[in-house]
Amino acid sequence: MKCTVMKFLGILSPLLLLLVHGFLYNVIGGIAGSRGVNYGPQVWIPLDAKVPFVPLFVLPYLFVWIFPVFLIGYLVYKRGFDPAPCLRIATALLILMLGCYVLWILFPVRVDLRVDESVLARHGFLGTLVRLNYEGASQWNACPSFHVAGPWFLYRAVRDAVPKMPRVFLCIVVAIAASTVLIRIHFLLDIVFGVLAAELAYSSLFRRRGQRVLDHGE
Repeated sequence: MKCTVMKFLGILSPLLLLLVHGFLYNVIGGIAGSRGVNYGPQVWIPLDAKVPFVPLFVLPYLFVWIFPVFLIGYLVYKRGFDPAPCLRIATALLILMLGCYVLWILFPVRVDLRVDESVLARHGFLGTLVRLNYEGASQWNACPSFHVAGPWFLYRAVRDAVPKMPRVFLCIVVAIAASTVLIRIHFLLDIVFGVLAAELAYSSLFRRRGQRVLDHGE
C-alpha cells in the first residue's frame, strides 16, 4: 500500500510542483516589484506595439493550468504506472522554476501593455476573462514567461519519453505562447526567453552528450 502511494505521488510530482508554483507566483512578483527596478523598457521592442489584442486567446492562456494534466496523463497512458520519468521531469521542472524565480527577482520586468477597462467591456465574456487574469496575476515576473517555459518544457520532456506524440500537443503549446502577447500580458521577447529557459532546464537533465537520458537516467 505504501509503495503504491509513493508511486502515485511520484507520478503526480510535476503537477504538485506546478501547484506550488501557482501559490508562489504572485509572492515572487511582490518581491520583484518591491525592488524599485524595472527592466521592462529594455525588453520592449517596437514590434510589441503592433501586436493586436485578440481576446479569444484568453482561452488557451487559461488552458495552461490543465495542459500539464493532459501531458502527464498521456505519459502514464503510454508508459504505464512508472513514476521514474515523472520524477525526472519534476527534478528538471524544479530547476526551471528556481531559475525563473532568480531571474524575476534579479531582473524585474513589468509589462505595461494591458488593455484598459473600456476596451475589455466591449468584448463581453472574453473581455471579462481577460480582466480577471489582469487582476489575478502580477504584472511582474514577465521575463522569461513561465506561461511559455512551463508548457514548452513539459512538451519536450514528455516527447522524449513518447517520441510519437500527436501534433495537437505542439499546437496547444504554440497557442499558449501566442496567447501571452495577444491578450497583452507579455512582451514578445518574454516568449523567446521563456523557450530558452525551458531548453536549459530540459538540457540540464534530459540531454547529455547528445543522448536521451529520460528513460534510464544514465
